[in-house]
Amino acid sequence: MVRGFYTLASGMITQNRVLDVISNNISNADTVGFKKSDMTTKAFGDLLIERVKNGSRTPIGHTTLMNTVDKTYTDYSQGALNQTGRTLDFAINGSGFFGVQTDSGTVYTRSGSFNVDSDGYLVLKGKGRVLGRNGLIRPGTDDITSDDAGNILADGKNVGQLAVYTFADEDALKTTGEGVYTGGNAVLLNDPKVLWKYTESSNVDMAQEMTNAISSQRELQSCSQALKMYDQILDEATTQIGKI
Repeated sequence: MVRGFYTLASGMITQNRVLDVISNNISNADTVGFKKSDMTTKAFGDLLIERVKNGSRTPIGHTTLMNTVDKTYTDYSQGALNQTGRTLDFAINGSGFFGVQTDSGTVYTRSGSFNVDSDGYLVLKGKGRVLGRNGLIRPGTDDITSDDAGNILADGKNVGQLAVYTFADEDALKTTGEGVYTGGNAVLLNDPKVLWKYTESSNVDMAQEMTNAISSQRELQSCSQALKMYDQILDEATTQIGKI
């Protein structure tokens, strides 16, 4: 009985966390460059099930006492590339991340939907100034052109090349939300493939996320209903014991 409570309670906790991940994916489906997260679970408290007959025990299987979240990971696969016609839009075709200078350090993102701030610097709105290979990029205008290596020209002059970074272990990156990451050992990519007047969509598959959400909600409801049944049985058992 107690084992049942443990299993059902852990199942509810796990499904709640799965739903949190799914909800975050869905809410960022339209965020430029966003990478979806996924979650794996594991079981612990393995219990051997045996058949007892005539004093002998025969193993017939295993069950687990609890299921819990094993790991939350980010899927860095590329999203669709969309032509926008906007001069401050960029997308990386292949691996890599743009670098952005913030008050708390450098962050990395696949979002290349940039703007120009009041001082003329290229910025990622709400985050910070965009890094070039040789420092910050200051076009001073949105009337720019760019080549497929990320070299930006304003008034016919090269004002900088977009820095594109790679990581030996992308799993070491930590998300700060909205497709922005910190950490890792960033290395400048020598031959980046940058598309001008393009953005990268998120890699969230809405149909799959909705299917996952429905499945997880059903499992959560099943656990909840079974837990109520266990509670009723325990109450009845306690009442009967009290009558003895």
